[in-house]
Amino acid sequence: MPYLIDSDVLIDISHGKQAAREYVDALSEGWAISQVSALELVVGARDKRDVADIDAFLSGYVIVPLRDSTGRRAYELLKLYAEGPGPTSL
Repeated sequence: MPYLIDSDVLIDISHGKQAAREYVDALSEGWAISQVSALELVVGARDKRDVADIDAFLSGYVIVPLRDSTGRRAYELLKLYAEGPGPTSL
């Protein structure tokens, strides 16, 4: 995959911005989303409904995984620096 689409572009696509959709559609070769961008979208979720919508949106794309150690570190940093009320239950 020669292109990784940034979370900013994904957010624009999910909000229906035509320019973002056209940009991605015009890419000549395959593209994917890094797991970091997927994490960024989930971090921006306001509630569990947002998380479900993001999950459904991302299910149509190839997500490039992190190495195990990188994923664990990202998780620890997200917990350490998390803001806002967070989920009330799992």
